Amino acid sequence: MSFTQTPQIDSYAALCSQVLQKPPNAGPWGAAWQTTMGGNYDVQLDREYFARACRYPEQTPTDALYYLANERGLERVLLVGTGGTLEDETTHRLRLKHAWTTWLRSGSAQGHTDEMSWCGFLTPVQTVRRHEWSTPLPVGSAYVQTFARQVWSQFDLYFRKPMPVDPLHWGDFTWGDGSTWGTTLTLPEIQLLRRLVREHKSAHDTCTYFWFIWTTGAVWGTYKWGDGTYWGATGDDTVGIVCGKKQWTTFGYM
Repeated sequence: MSFTQTPQIDSYAALCSQVLQKPPNAGPWGAAWQTTMGGNYDVQLDREYFARACRYPEQTPTDALYYLANERGLERVLLVGTGGTLEDETTHRLRLKHAWTTWLRSGSAQGHTDEMSWCGFLTPVQTVRRHEWSTPLPVGSAYVQTFARQVWSQFDLYFRKPMPVDPLHWGDFTWGDGSTWGTTLTLPEIQLLRRLVREHKSAHDTCTYFWFIWTTGAVWGTYKWGDGTYWGATGDDTVGIVCGKKQWTTFGYM
């Protein structure tokens, strides 16, 4: 018994260069034309395979993750307090895989806790509605302070220790070291936190302030009447940073 061995050809270009499709194509110029056409088939087939792979975050090529993240509205974040280190690629792929769950939670207190955890805030971030803290500390421009007192459809985020952010007191930093006022947060990190919250909040809502709290006492609005907690204990142990709306920055309202 004899067997016919089938040659292993792994591309249309190679196949078309060896197989005569039409008699008029006989000769070197015909073979060259067929090879070129076969190469175009390969390109189209590769695009189909890549497109299929890119729909699955765990299979998406690394250089295509950015496009998939942009499509799903889930950027690869910086880890706060690490000097600009990006989150682990595997973790980012898993977030993209569960994008639908993330968007279902968007605008909720749990959604904001999840967003901050991506950036390294592992202690649950607390969402405080304005009716719970109707007179916040005076932070930001006169416009922001007026907004904080008069608009009810807004909320603040409380960040508590342990967290990857430390307070900065006078003398703790040098001019030009990248520090921002009151905390070790850098400007890109603040911009990231603002971007995440603005992207995922409810459309009618505004996140007015981020409060970074290192005090062991109570901040106004975190306790209930009669629970035995004493008033205040904020001082230098609490730093407020304006989040606000994107247009506040554009119009110079911050």
